[in-house]
Amino acid sequence: MSLKNKLHELFESIDVRGIEDLPKKGLKIGINFGINYITVVLDKSKISVVENKLDNLDNEIITDEESLNQLLEGKVSLIDLIIQGKLYISGKLSNLLKLVEVFRAKAINLGFEGSSLYNVLKAVFEGICNKNEDILRHIKNFNVTFQFSDFEGSICCLIINEGRFIVKNGKCEGKPTASISAKREVWNKIFNGEESVGTVAMNGEAKIEGNLIQAFKLKTIIDKIF
Repeated sequence: MSLKNKLHELFESIDVRGIEDLPKKGLKIGINFGINYITVVLDKSKISVVENKLDNLDNEIITDEESLNQLLEGKVSLIDLIIQGKLYISGKLSNLLKLVEVFRAKAINLGFEGSSLYNVLKAVFEGICNKNEDILRHIKNFNVTFQFSDFEGSICCLIINEGRFIVKNGKCEGKPTASISAKREVWNKIFNGEESVGTVAMNGEAKIEGNLIQAFKLKTIIDKIF
């Protein structure tokens, strides 16, 4: 079966009634793989697959045929492909994560829940944010460090310097600008778009220490992704 037919089969088999919180206007997801392009249109009643690029996409996935085929066959996770620079996503990741149960049923591994906090943040900030010109404009003069923890031994450091994001495993060197800690299930809520960093902090589900003003600036960046 061709890769294009696999995509048709995948999306046309989805029951949209089982997708929670689908926007009223629906979703338009463009997939660019090699020389091929399809747009998947999801609304409350049906899913359509169009074999060209439509305007006003909510998300665009850019990859190559081999990487996409490996993802569909469950041989590699979405997170790993992003980290390897073989796949790029524009738009809010939470749109795609609305399909997580469908993808899981098809043995497609997105990797957000199974990967370490470090790998997820590396994929998001280095693999996605560093290629997003709108986000890069927001950090042009924003030179800070943030330490993240999931209370389960996973600690990593986000460095924002000279208009780029760098994620390193382990504690930040020196005192970070701010530290953000939350249980892994809370981070998953943020990654899935179910909660924002601000909401979980107000609910006491996340602990933020240090410069709260700079942490709020980071929140606006995370909100653009999730």
